[in-house]
Amino acid sequence: MKRYSITALVAATLLGCLATGPGAIAKEPLALSAAAGRIVQEYLEKGQGRFGALAVSTDGERAVYHLCQSRLWKNCDDYELADRFVSIPSGRLAAQTAMSRCGGNCVLLYVNDTPKQAYSVK
Repeated sequence: MKRYSITALVAATLLGCLATGPGAIAKEPLALSAAAGRIVQEYLEKGQGRFGALAVSTDGERAVYHLCQSRLWKNCDDYELADRFVSIPSGRLAAQTAMSRCGGNCVLLYVNDTPKQAYSVK
């Protein structure tokens, strides 16, 4: 049995996260229904310059979003975090809300203005 140092294991894990992390977009586009496509367009129009998140079902039939009341960290993120500079743009709470509203078998399509999944509209 080989022994690996904790440093090597952490480094390997971090490299894996960087390859599939928050900035990575899945290669296979998700096919959205026309109704879900309209929700995506609505999110992009209403969400411009705001914090929020949009989740879609993996079958492409459902799309829901959550937009924060204003672009202040205290309205859409965990303001109890020690490093508020990290929490400001993360959209973590908006993503959690969108995913819970979407139900099961959902993925994030957008967090704030950042695409998280490639998609096409049927």
